[in-house]
Amino acid sequence: MDRISELPDEILSYILTMLSIKDLLKTSILSKRWRKLWYLRRDLDFNILHMLGSTSRKPLEERGHLNINMDEFVKRVDQFLNNFQGTKIDSFSLSFYSNDKHSNIIDQWISFAIARGVETINLLLLTYNRYKFAFDLFSETNTSTLKHLRLERCLVCHPTKCDYIPFKNLRSLSLYFSKVDEIFIESLLTNCRWLEELDLEFCEFRSSMPKIVSSSLSNLKVRKCYVVSGNMKKEIDLSSLDCLKLTSLEYHGYNLDTLNINTPLLNIIYCTVPDCEDPIPKQYALFATLPKLEIMKLDFYSRVPILKITQPFKHLKQLDITFYIEEYSEFDLLGILTLLQASPLLHKLSIMLTHPEIVGNQNVVKDVDICSHDEVRVIELRGCVGNWYEIEFVMNVLRYAHKLERIVLSPYWRECDSWDWKSDPVWFQNGRQRISEKLLNENVVGREKLVLI
Repeated sequence: MDRISELPDEILSYILTMLSIKDLLKTSILSKRWRKLWYLRRDLDFNILHMLGSTSRKPLEERGHLNINMDEFVKRVDQFLNNFQGTKIDSFSLSFYSNDKHSNIIDQWISFAIARGVETINLLLLTYNRYKFAFDLFSETNTSTLKHLRLERCLVCHPTKCDYIPFKNLRSLSLYFSKVDEIFIESLLTNCRWLEELDLEFCEFRSSMPKIVSSSLSNLKVRKCYVVSGNMKKEIDLSSLDCLKLTSLEYHGYNLDTLNINTPLLNIIYCTVPDCEDPIPKQYALFATLPKLEIMKLDFYSRVPILKITQPFKHLKQLDITFYIEEYSEFDLLGILTLLQASPLLHKLSIMLTHPEIVGNQNVVKDVDICSHDEVRVIELRGCVGNWYEIEFVMNVLRYAHKLERIVLSPYWRECDSWDWKSDPVWFQNGRQRISEKLLNENVVGREKLVLI
């Protein structure tokens, strides 16, 4: 007895969402009951590699497209949509290698989704000639069902034939590798009162970064956006950020110290720290003024200065630091102790080194003028292979962390633990032994606290 076929349509519809479009269509030959069940599918994901049976594990953007029959893909998508009998679509996702001749057909597919009350649209297009996302397609409806929009490699211009009524329920907007009109962003923020998330990465703007002013935005990510001057790309920076509800900011630019910021609820900040000779970088003074800041993530791309911080981070509880330092470059972990001193409520300190061996021109880590710290419970040092300056840094920190519960030393990256550094003989032959001898045999830290991964 086929008990699965006896399940209600609502449950079968949920099961069908777990299948690719290619496998979904195969269910139509199972029985009469399943012949037309596939149109209950409300999440449509058309990925050219999945539909044409590719077995490669590489991401779409890393694969060549010369041997992929794009006309066949277009034919199959058209065939599916022409036979689709459902009245509602929750999400519409499209991933394929497009060119200019596909613009009209993409418009038709999007119109199909709009007519069925789509809530999420994802367009991942691989093309040198960006597809112009036609906001005018929404002018025929005022249903305002669209909540989430993600566009990759698109041309995004200010709408000409419609207002922002169709987008009044938009919750999130993500733009990647797209050419964007800054006026569009500013107008969208003004007119979309429910917009909570905005993500702008590697986008080209006409002349400047848009001013981010919103009464609803809670999460903002801006990464390496630029303008084109002549034949050169010039990275541009945020100049104004006025978001009273913003709680999370990820910003990778170079002039954070010039940012005019009004974000009283900001709880998490993740940013890049450029090379700076100033012992009191202005961005630290900016961070110290944020009354709700509890989590700070910093990427260093240069040497670490010995900082003189005059304003403490009164509410900071977690500090994550990643060093993208070139091998054999000058490097000094001592500056981190100053950040520890300036964060009296810090619970977790996590540091990641991107090179297992940074051995050239290192400064000797010495005791610094730092008060005892009674709140730090966990310290992580990732990318650690037992170098002398790593051990000295750990010993310095341990002198002040009186209530430490656990210290983790690992050769692995925090974000990518699958990256195998086990082939590095420094770690297995000498690193673990040096750390054990220095930290355990000299009773610097007890075995119950030390974790060697």
